[in-house]
Order: sequence, then C-alpha cells, then structure tokens
Amino acid sequence: MSESPQATCIHGMHRSGTSCLTGLLQQQGLVLGKHYQWNRFNQRGNRENQDFLDINSELLAASGGDWRRPPRTLRWSKQLENRARTLCESFPAGLSWGFKDPRNLLVMEFWDALLPGLQSVGVFRHPLAVTRSLLRREGSSLSEQQALELWCHYNRRLLDRYRQQPFPLLCFDWDRERFQAAVFETARQLGLSTTAPADSFYDSALIHFQAVGEQGLRGEPLAIYRELVEVSAAP
Repeated sequence: MSESPQATCIHGMHRSGTSCLTGLLQQQGLVLGKHYQWNRFNQRGNRENQDFLDINSELLAASGGDWRRPPRTLRWSKQLENRARTLCESFPAGLSWGFKDPRNLLVMEFWDALLPGLQSVGVFRHPLAVTRSLLRREGSSLSEQQALELWCHYNRRLLDRYRQQPFPLLCFDWDRERFQAAVFETARQLGLSTTAPADSFYDSALIHFQAVGEQGLRGEPLAIYRELVEVSAAP
C-alpha cells in the first residue's frame, strides 16, 4: 500500500484484556472506526470493528480453520485482499488508528502484507484465569484442556511475534495502577496522548477471574507464562 496510515494491531488471546487495552488506547486517541461498545460478555464493549472481524473469519475459513482450530497455513483470494486494502485505506493518511481481534494472532501474515510498518501492542493473562473465563463463555462446548491448549497456541504466536520485533507487551494480571501506567507509556510510544482520562475505561468490576503465580501450572503453559512475564517486565 502506498503511504499507509499509521496502523496499530492489538494482539492477545481471547479473554486476556484486549478489550480493556484497546479501550484505554482509544481514550488516548487511537481511532477504531465503527466498533462495538457493548456485548453480553463485556458491558463496555469489546471495541472490535465488524469489518475486520468479517475479513478474519473469511480468511480463517478459507484456510480450513477458525478461532478454535488455527490453520497451519493461510490461503486467501485477491478479492479478500482488495477488500481488506479498501478497508484500511478508509482511514485517513497520517491518522493513528488500530484494530483488535484476538484472531489477529492467527492471521498476521495477511495483515503484515497489507500494512508495511504495522505497529504491534500485546497483552496476556494468566492461563488459568483465561481458561476459567473461556469456559464460562463457551459452556460445555469447550473442555478445560482445549481451552488451555488454545491459550498455549495463541501465546506462542504472541511470543514469536515479539521475538521478531519487540513491542509493548502488557500483563492483564497487573494491578490497575501498573496496567494503566503501562498503557500511558505505550500510548506515548505510539505517538498518542498521555493525558489520564477523567473516566478510565478500566473497570475492575468486569474482571471475574483472577489467578497469580505459578501454582497449578506445569509443562508448556508454565514455560510460556514465565517467558511472557519476563519480557513484559523488560524495559
């Protein structure tokens, strides 16, 4: 794309604080276009733009997968690529804008090809907190083991991207003050405002599951979580 707008992609597993992070960055000036401001599982809205969701859904389906069944390789048509390009170019040049969908982690090859210089921001959450939150949302259609395996897959992808080019990576398990301070620093790095809003998008009443430390973790989830904690604390 010629003279692409300044775009930011928010990365993170489902139920990991991506909505909160996106809402806070929006308060600092990140433009989201049309987006959801309420849904059943997040009364402040998941801040997702349906046009990006539709493209990601079609891309995953064309590749033989979905959010629960990440495809091994991506396949897409020129028509889908052109539609995504038109969507991205609908944001005025020079505007700081962003898009959020947990499935972004599964399809970044596509968006990187369309948006050279795409900026990244990431967030993660304790695997057991994510697992419990997913089970509450999905009910009996998802087992605890499946939820934990998905946490591993998404967060492996998050770490892979971070290793390629480090970017702000926040932990949703941090307390409110630390998390918001990290968001303000991230906003500064993105060239957004760093003024604290009168009414923060962060709402601790919406956080229903918490887990800290390494108790109950072993094997791959423990290894991934340890690395995430280490790099999120790095300067």
